[in-house]
Amino acid sequence: MAKLVSRVVWDHEARGSNPLAPTRMSNKVKAETITKDNERSEVEIDKRDLVFSVHVYAVAMRDGKILISPQWKDSGYDFPGGRVDLGENHIAALVREVKEETGYNIKPTKIIEVFTSLFKHPKRDKPYHSILIYYAAEIESGEISTDGFDKHEMEYAKEARFVTFEEMRKMELMSNQRVIEPIHEYLREQFDTGKQDKL
Repeated sequence: MAKLVSRVVWDHEARGSNPLAPTRMSNKVKAETITKDNERSEVEIDKRDLVFSVHVYAVAMRDGKILISPQWKDSGYDFPGGRVDLGENHIAALVREVKEETGYNIKPTKIIEVFTSLFKHPKRDKPYHSILIYYAAEIESGEISTDGFDKHEMEYAKEARFVTFEEMRKMELMSNQRVIEPIHEYLREQFDTGKQDKL
């Protein structure tokens, strides 16, 4: 079994440079707002209004290309994945979400990165306090399909596809921007070690 290693990154400055420092005695926190055009701004919200959630995402490759979920606009994308339901195992949630969004059955192998993110979803006008977990994953079976899309995904998501590393770098990640660097680092490692054919 692969060893699971993670780093934790905070998306806001409420705790300064030390994420383990005591939280300030305030009900106000800063969150990122994201529009469907990927325009971003910062807003102050009452933390008592935050909805807590855990999201899991897969970074999977085949033949030197990365599996993405195109979203919102022609150049927009995210990695396939989504929210863990109450009472659901997080690995089961990842497998389910990837199947729904792409049609593929995957097997997570290791954690690439873990983030804490405060944001307002462009579709659901609510502020979220989310734990975002990005897994490396292997594609085991299946084929690209949109059959698993729910009614919300049918409005903003498109059929999954594979892109090269260079193609992905020219696109716009529609969710957490801080994941770009660690995922690029992971992808380069895959190519440098010969686990994938080319960048």
